Amino acid sequence: MLIKRRKHSVPSLNTTSTADISFMLLTFFLVTSSMDVDKGLVRQLPPLDKEEQTDEAKDVSKENTLSFSITAQNEVMLNDKPVAVEDIRRRIVDFVRMRGAQHLILVDANPASDYNTYFTLENEIVAAYAEVRNAEAKRRYHRDYASCTDEQRKKVRDIYPQHLSETYNTAEVNNSTEDNKTSKAVDEKKGGAE
Repeated sequence: MLIKRRKHSVPSLNTTSTADISFMLLTFFLVTSSMDVDKGLVRQLPPLDKEEQTDEAKDVSKENTLSFSITAQNEVMLNDKPVAVEDIRRRIVDFVRMRGAQHLILVDANPASDYNTYFTLENEIVAAYAEVRNAEAKRRYHRDYASCTDEQRKKVRDIYPQHLSETYNTAEVNNSTEDNKTSKAVDEKKGGAE
């Protein structure tokens, strides 16, 4: 008896829609994944037109001033004394609570200092203000500052406004103090343009 052998053929896959599927998967993962968003510091620049300026310069007494400086060696100084980064927020919170609206925080960074040190100090300042305002909102309105209405937030900001003054030393690092004074005077005569 003879048995006939049948030829078996392997079915081929239809790959025409593979490109469509791969693009749909790529789109799905792009839409559902989160991208890192760069966060910046919220700072309000002075108005361009001098007529728009409403804040008048005020004299602030030394006891109402908290002075931070960053050295060229990236050391943070508080009133000319070294301070640990972990203590900065607590010191600012205590200072702002004691002084209320009558305070000023000064920040002076050496041009040779590192940006990371500067941003760490700025983050601690912003976090300290957030902590003080949040505590005041809880005390007054029994809710977090973020949950308050715009009017309530404005009242809390009026109690604890953010008074921050930053100085930028644009003179070269290797110049002596006399050269720095000279270059600043020259910059003022030119209108500060370089």
